[in-house]
Amino acid sequence: MSQSAMYSKILVVDDESEVRSVLKEFLESEKYLVEVAGDGEEALIRLEEFKPHCILLDIKMPFLTGVEALKMIKLRDSDVEVIMATAVDNLKKVEECMQYGAYGYIHKPIDLDDLVKEIRGCLEKRKETLAQKQISKEEGRQQEKLKSKAQLLNKEMFHALRFPFHLADYFDPEFACHAKNVSWLCEKLAAQMGVSPADLCNFSGLYHDIGKLSFPSRLLSADPEKLTPNENKIFEMFPVFGEEFVGFHFRLKGLGVIIRHQCEKVDGTGFPDGLVKEDIPMESKILAVANAVDESLANENLRSIEFDIKKGTQFLDVLSQKEGTYFDRQVVRALKKFVLNYQPPQESQIDLPDLKEKMVLSRSLFTQQGKLILPGGYSLNPMALAKVRHINQIDPLAEKIHIYSK
Repeated sequence: MSQSAMYSKILVVDDESEVRSVLKEFLESEKYLVEVAGDGEEALIRLEEFKPHCILLDIKMPFLTGVEALKMIKLRDSDVEVIMATAVDNLKKVEECMQYGAYGYIHKPIDLDDLVKEIRGCLEKRKETLAQKQISKEEGRQQEKLKSKAQLLNKEMFHALRFPFHLADYFDPEFACHAKNVSWLCEKLAAQMGVSPADLCNFSGLYHDIGKLSFPSRLLSADPEKLTPNENKIFEMFPVFGEEFVGFHFRLKGLGVIIRHQCEKVDGTGFPDGLVKEDIPMESKILAVANAVDESLANENLRSIEFDIKKGTQFLDVLSQKEGTYFDRQVVRALKKFVLNYQPPQESQIDLPDLKEKMVLSRSLFTQQGKLILPGGYSLNPMALAKVRHINQIDPLAEKIHIYSK
């Protein structure tokens, strides 16, 4: 037994209490610190509290399956190593787990000698990975400069990933508006519920409909209840297309699982995989509620969610009726609490002659022909002021200008 094993923390996740007890007793006799969990949902809680170095995770469990739990574990802690335990020789399932970041696997019933060898290899890999990270942190002043540049790049990347939706404002204002509204509410609900990182939910809302871009316009504008069976089958593939699309960008791969499961329903009647309750990632449940809210607001012609969410009269009733069947109760209750306590920013309406430099638009500025001049959130500068006044001469503004009040 190596000295480091005495300080290594192992989390055993299995729905059979007898298996948990035996493994805990054995591993503690091997001088490991051990905690147990009875299902995937409990494992995620233990992950945050116990912060294990290695997790022994049963593939076949009720509620949140081992595969789905693995995905969420790796999203929350990329350093923890996971060994999958399987009672059946299902090579395809094992390969799927390896693709999602599992270190290895072991067959049930578990041979304890094999288990010790697998855990030692797992911990050794983790030690090497962390050592390499430590080396990277200690490369001196030049490395610190590179790190600062990397942080700046990450900030720029955040804005770069949002930039396509600023362009979309000009080509498909409703698509961009819906994406930004859902993104805004996803982040607020994630923060309300303590789901971290909230930025992940922000981007899931922004990119959630990206899989629809390859659809013909008829498929997007038609009443869903009037689609033919073949059209409906194609439409229900959009979350899968979205997962594939974001997978092309190395910064967006983590969004794939969330986007894929946004249309699942807690009663199992959703698509594309018919997941039930805890099998559905929490981020996907948040996305489903945020999307439903903005669709309801759109039906009432309320298109600035930051200002209009408290004006909506329908979405709370709709969500309450489908709470526990279509939508997760925890998310719906978080939404109700957020709406109750939320105070929208103050805004004012002004005429064009009163528009001045440094004012910030609280809503997008459109012409009477429906063309976007400037998006909401734009801080006015001399060039922007000139643009608004020139365009107004040939295509007048559609309504008064809304700005943030100080």
